[in-house]
Amino acid sequence: MTEAGETSPRRAGLWLILLVTIAVQVLATFTTLSLAAIAPDVAAGIGVSPELVGFQVSLIYLGAAVMSTVAGFQLRRWGPIRVSQASLMFCTVGAGLAVVPSVAVIAVGSLIIGFGYGMTNPAASELLLRLMPPERRNLIFSIKQTGVPIGGVLAGLTAPTISQTFGWQWAPAVAAISCFLLVLLMQPLRAVWDADRDPTARFSENPFDAMTMVWQSRPLRWLSISGFFYAAVQLSLATFVVTLLVSDTDFSLVEAGAVLAVVQAAGVVGRVGWGWVADRLGNGLVVLLIMGGACITGALLVMAVSEAWSTVAIYLLFTLFGLNALGWTGVFQVEAARYAPQGELGSVIGGITAPTYGGVIVGPAVFSLVFISVGAYTTTFALVALFALLGMLALALVGRAAARDPNVSAQF
Repeated sequence: MTEAGETSPRRAGLWLILLVTIAVQVLATFTTLSLAAIAPDVAAGIGVSPELVGFQVSLIYLGAAVMSTVAGFQLRRWGPIRVSQASLMFCTVGAGLAVVPSVAVIAVGSLIIGFGYGMTNPAASELLLRLMPPERRNLIFSIKQTGVPIGGVLAGLTAPTISQTFGWQWAPAVAAISCFLLVLLMQPLRAVWDADRDPTARFSENPFDAMTMVWQSRPLRWLSISGFFYAAVQLSLATFVVTLLVSDTDFSLVEAGAVLAVVQAAGVVGRVGWGWVADRLGNGLVVLLIMGGACITGALLVMAVSEAWSTVAIYLLFTLFGLNALGWTGVFQVEAARYAPQGELGSVIGGITAPTYGGVIVGPAVFSLVFISVGAYTTTFALVALFALLGMLALALVGRAAARDPNVSAQF
């Protein structure tokens, strides 16, 4: 077969897998954020305070962090397509439980949703690595990561409307049904894309090797710490923007949901745009530092938001904030790949996202606790600025650590 003949199927396979991985992340993220997008309605329905949504989101990412630590074993035993299907089934079950109007049952459902969400990134990275051209790695990984803000857009646009039209329980119900349907649609892909799995792999054989690889590499260790703080920025914004606008600026729930959708849409543009910039500059760390500085600026400006602000100004601020607070993950994963041992990208992505999910667990929960003391969502965004600053400090140490680590090998 000619080189051109080999390239065409390879390119077709890349775009098919990219489409599938984006679809998985869209629905997993929609499921994750569906309750946050309707927090005031859920709180009224079960008789709790709406700021408790921070703890609900933290439970989701606690489950994600736990599941991502065993990513290497999952991929070896079942293959990336089956792992992706399993992630959607966890989301289906968790969202189904979230329909029950009980704090305890919703908490269990949130943890199960997290189990599913934690399986998405390692599987997607493993699939894309097989077909990804090195010179376009930041762009392709960033396109893959657009599934997260697209899912957020869907949550912001549809969940409030569903909630106010049919009742809040229908939002997680729609998420559960959608995830299950995608599981069925993916089944024909398994024979080809899971052909390299090892059915004899056992959990007892280094199940936590992903975490071990990250912790033993100083560049990956510092990068994971930066991911912890950047994730805290991202989820604090995504979790509280709706409640902030309803409580502090007198937006309606649907109007605030539209702003959340804009934030997530800006994240789509930011991920693709910053991925393209990183490929052109050839330096992802610089791009990540730029985004961190922009997040500090955005968080400080949010502190000044009030009812006196025009709607246009609020949309502009949160659009620019979303471009950067949600735009970092594709570039971040490529930086992780640079320091990953050869052939271990899927495991390393799982290992490095565990502390990243830790930031998501801590960020919204700490935000909720600080809000209880401060009493205003806008003022509490000073904490988000601090998260971004600490993330930038960790990033500054990544390159220095890489230069001093003789064991670092470049994946690309």
